Amino acid sequence: MRNFRRFRIARSLLVCLAFTGGGVAWADDATPDFYIEDPYAPHRTTGSEARVGTAVGFLFHEPREVFAVGGNAAIGFRFGRLAFEAEYTYLAFQVKGPDDTPLGAGQRLAALARLDVIRLGSRVVGQNSLLSIYVEGGAGIAWNHWYKPAYDEQSRIVPNDTRRPEGQLGFGIAIDHRLQEPVGFPHRVGWFLGWRVAMSPHQPMVGSICRGTSCRPVEMMDEDRMLDRSMLFQSSLAFTF
Repeated sequence: MRNFRRFRIARSLLVCLAFTGGGVAWADDATPDFYIEDPYAPHRTTGSEARVGTAVGFLFHEPREVFAVGGNAAIGFRFGRLAFEAEYTYLAFQVKGPDDTPLGAGQRLAALARLDVIRLGSRVVGQNSLLSIYVEGGAGIAWNHWYKPAYDEQSRIVPNDTRRPEGQLGFGIAIDHRLQEPVGFPHRVGWFLGWRVAMSPHQPMVGSICRGTSCRPVEMMDEDRMLDRSMLFQSSLAFTF
């Protein structure tokens, strides 16, 4: 009788340990813990990312020099030093210089990859902070739409609207800060500052001289080149979650 009672107690303990141990192991594997005890601990930069910011720059090889200003938004995923993003950019075109006459608008949709080439951790930059020098590249589609001048504006050359593929290359710096005790969204906040050059296969310049609704086709001087390009300076905030 005594041996049977001991057997029942041992069996109950084994059952409790099995359920308790299995539950703890499952919770650790399924729920990452981003709480940091040491502000100088190594950085874990894996996770989903959302980014929003501004873009300003120039379009080259247009009938007249164009200043572009706008914004962009991106979403993607970070795998440590490497990140993949899908990005949308909207740009307003205006005359370069003191004249702010609107000339048109552009949209860009691109798939990008970004790599942190050099990283300086918290012991160099400061508690929970990370400084990176990155390079990036990708490909996408660029749409340019050009406005006709109003009836009370001077006549000007209006290029035909275009849609073309483009490749993108860039570099910059990122300051990434870790929340030591994250609660909800996000667990990292970063600031990106960089340059990006976009290159498209050259298309012959085709356009018209317009004023109001009146337009007439015009022969446009063209250059013998293979690529058209643009350059944008970008600043954005990024959230890792």
